[in-house]
Amino acid sequence: MTNELNLLEVESIEEMEKDNPADWQQIDQQLQQHVKRVIEAILFTCPDPISLMKLREIVNSTCPLRPRQVKNIIEELKQEYISQQRSFKLEEIAEGYVLRTHEIYSPYIELLHRQRRGEKLSPAATEVLAIIAFRQPITRPQIDAIRGVDSSGTLIQLIERQLVEPTGKLEAPGRPTLYATTKEFLKHFGLKDLKELKPSLPN
Repeated sequence: MTNELNLLEVESIEEMEKDNPADWQQIDQQLQQHVKRVIEAILFTCPDPISLMKLREIVNSTCPLRPRQVKNIIEELKQEYISQQRSFKLEEIAEGYVLRTHEIYSPYIELLHRQRRGEKLSPAATEVLAIIAFRQPITRPQIDAIRGVDSSGTLIQLIERQLVEPTGKLEAPGRPTLYATTKEFLKHFGLKDLKELKPSLPN
């Protein structure tokens, strides 16, 4: 099954490359840098791995590129981070790309999260947490649709505070990540289990 999927992906890429998009080497240097930073910005704001095809779809609004060209840009970014000895790295996981902090900095990040776990939840965080609690498992796009605004940053904060965690992938196009509450969530609100949830959550 995996081999069949890989074959389909190769065929899909080859088919898209017949569209004759721009040659990366012939693109203006300033535009090259812009495309690279667009991809970087997307990666910084996305808590979940984002697929090559999704990145290409977004980048094409600026400059039509072949999938392999987008992959080359990602590789350039990866090498930049390595050569600059950045505190984070670009990794390919779960059929997508994501920025992750180097393990050596984990103790410092844990200190930050430990402090945040003692802070009061913001109204936005309480709203997102309530949606997840009553609709779980649920994807970020579904949360955004309910709220009418982007919830990426708030979701990251809830994950950092260990109130929410990824629980799998939705079997749908793009296979978005599903989120649910944690045991820490139950402890935070003094609940025995999810059956004790009230119509509204306290701050």
